[in-house]
Amino acid sequence: MNTTTEPSAGGISRGNEFRGRLLLILSAAIGLSASMNAVMLYSIGSFIGPLESEFGWARGDISLAATLLTFGLFLAGPIIGLACDRWGAAVVGSLSLVGFAALLLIMANSLHSLAGLWTFYFVIALAGAGSTPIVLVRPISAAFDRQRGLALGISLTGAGLVGFWIPNLVTAVVAQSGWRTAYGVLAMIALVAAPVVYFGFRATERGEAAKATATVVTAGLTMQAARKTAAFWSMSALSVTMALGIGGLMVHLVPMFRDLGAAPATAAGITSLIGIASVVGRLCIGLCLDRFSPHRVAVVVIGLGILGILVLKFGGLAFAIVGVVLIGLLLGAELDMLAFLTARLFGQRAFGAIYGWFYSVYALAFGISPVVIGRLRDSAGDYGLAMNTSIAMLLVAVAAAMVLGRWTPERDSAAVQQS
Repeated sequence: MNTTTEPSAGGISRGNEFRGRLLLILSAAIGLSASMNAVMLYSIGSFIGPLESEFGWARGDISLAATLLTFGLFLAGPIIGLACDRWGAAVVGSLSLVGFAALLLIMANSLHSLAGLWTFYFVIALAGAGSTPIVLVRPISAAFDRQRGLALGISLTGAGLVGFWIPNLVTAVVAQSGWRTAYGVLAMIALVAAPVVYFGFRATERGEAAKATATVVTAGLTMQAARKTAAFWSMSALSVTMALGIGGLMVHLVPMFRDLGAAPATAAGITSLIGIASVVGRLCIGLCLDRFSPHRVAVVVIGLGILGILVLKFGGLAFAIVGVVLIGLLLGAELDMLAFLTARLFGQRAFGAIYGWFYSVYALAFGISPVVIGRLRDSAGDYGLAMNTSIAMLLVAVAAAMVLGRWTPERDSAAVQQS
């Protein structure tokens, strides 16, 4: 299968591509560990209790802040992708981290109303969109070719590990000093990450790696041309259906296990395994993307997610660990696959704008899906219908991935000629 719009090597060293680029990988991982979406979404659960106690706000109303966050990211994503293509990831990523941190500090000292909470989360998404994978994986995608999948997997473990340490950190700080201080601590983390991203990425953008990949960066489709291809809309469908299929179910795992009779600590312990599985998934899938047809890898990984849901549906609590691990493999691989396929199908010319769109629609669907799953559970009395709906969405994702395997640039030659 030949689906690439970029040169096979494009001047990139045919040896070990990691040589001389470890700073780049480390900078991306650190930046992603402080990224706005990961920090805000993984921490909100730890803030619900304190905010509820102090202000008397309903949990559902507080949770709406997360939905508004994803909506803001949906609006800002394509724009920030264009900015990254124009000014580079070093500038856009570091400034976004600073803006994200500044808004967190303002919120920590001025939040007194529910409307204020919603507004801050929405505006934080707009300012912090540049600290997400939309921007922070672009230098990785440009600097690597033959080992791009593994490089993306290693870098994105930074975002995966947030699920381990952010909830524990926030809970500890809240208990010691209150929720306002906890928001301040998150701001400090973003401020520390900002110079790491700037200097780590700037070295690559100005150094030998950037020069070596110059032909790759200029190859590929423009955003306008990409929108005219079947692959663009298949990728959009893949992004949305993966998020709808896995996002809401992941959020509801703890209450699902509690419905099945698990104690709160047991339910949380089983669910936490999804983080470990996601890290393993990112690394393993990254290796597979470098060695096998990417659309086939996507089909297999989505299939593992479907299998995991089926295990939970029919195996119940007795096989919950197996189900969670299988779901975690998909959860850890979805952003890697989207980034890898974007580079493979559309090249580097407008990578930020194109991947920004895919990431944005993924984030929006991910933010909506917990509400959908919750309503399905409330209407049916259990999670059976919700799991069936998740499986249906993932089957559509499989179909979208298979369509990608049949696409080549020559089939959309008119779009390529306009790029």
